[in-house]
Amino acid sequence: MQLLGVPPSDPVVVPTHVLDFMRGIAAIYVVVNHVRGSFFKGGARVFAEATEPIGIYDYVSIALLQMTSMGQEFVIMFFCVSGFAMAHAIVHTRSVPEFYMRRAIRIWPPYLIAIALAAAVCALSVWLDPASRVSERCAGPLCTLQGLIQMATYVQVASPMTAQFWSLPYEVVFYILCPLLLLRRATIPLIFAGSVILMLLGMPVWGMRLNPADPLLVNFAINAAFFFLSGVMAYHYIGIVPKVHRRVFYVIGLALLAIALAVKTLYGASNAISNTVMIALTIICLRNLPHSWTSNPRWNFGFCSYSIYIYHIALIMLIVLMLEQLFGIRASDIESYWAWLLVLPPVLIASWGMYFLGEHQCNSVLRRMAAARREAAA
Repeated sequence: MQLLGVPPSDPVVVPTHVLDFMRGIAAIYVVVNHVRGSFFKGGARVFAEATEPIGIYDYVSIALLQMTSMGQEFVIMFFCVSGFAMAHAIVHTRSVPEFYMRRAIRIWPPYLIAIALAAAVCALSVWLDPASRVSERCAGPLCTLQGLIQMATYVQVASPMTAQFWSLPYEVVFYILCPLLLLRRATIPLIFAGSVILMLLGMPVWGMRLNPADPLLVNFAINAAFFFLSGVMAYHYIGIVPKVHRRVFYVIGLALLAIALAVKTLYGASNAISNTVMIALTIICLRNLPHSWTSNPRWNFGFCSYSIYIYHIALIMLIVLMLEQLFGIRASDIESYWAWLLVLPPVLIASWGMYFLGEHQCNSVLRRMAAARREAAA
């Protein structure tokens, strides 16, 4: 069988369930970040609107909630894991058309369903109450046929109802470039070095923030390419990453998370340093995550991580609308530090249900295609 690329010369196998576990953790963390942001008024308002002295419980609670603020950093984890997975896919694919076809089947139909869900929530909110918070977020590409077409083709994906879609065009650009960038293993270190140089050169011009430029391709060159190619390098050279004792891994992992959070807090936004720390954490996890964590299907949600990611904001907005219409509760004014946790189960369960509508069907098609190819080769 003719492969596009060349497998690692001395491969250290990272099981699929490890990649799935990391995708699942990243997706759920992003949901936690968005749910907390939607159903809690925020620490800044707590301090600004306090009519009584702020107590120790308040300080501790707000400090703990800060640990949910790294949504963009966990998207960077997605990017790195995606680079790792695509490096594997490219060396086990027979042709460029097959690679593109499998990617399109895998990601596009569920994405179209996610757009339809967001548009439906918008239409429902405008019908029920044009003055609601959700209706206010419906302006943009979801409201016109041209906008929907642009969103479906990844030309213009930004809208308040689909804020998480910002990362998807970067994934698509990477998939398009994969056969070119990853064709020869010998050139991958040079391409990775080029991504590092572009990131460093971009800082004096655009700054350290994540995606600081307007053109998507510029942001890809100075940010996203480094994130994806870090995963590619990890795939080909994962054996260099040390395998450490579990307790040492825990210490290193927690330290890297703390550093990423501290840097983001001090800088005020996701940035090159915090994201590079997340890349380091991702690669260490790929090599050292305990088997007892990743192999247990009861908490490995990676199989539906894509669905969790693309559907969750529309589902959150649907719950926001229901609270306003049925109970007169404005979600962004909720004062309880922890009430938002009640929203997590319905959002995750609904995302899991949407998985069977779209992503599961696409995966079944891909499995049938692979089975037919094996039968033809037998």
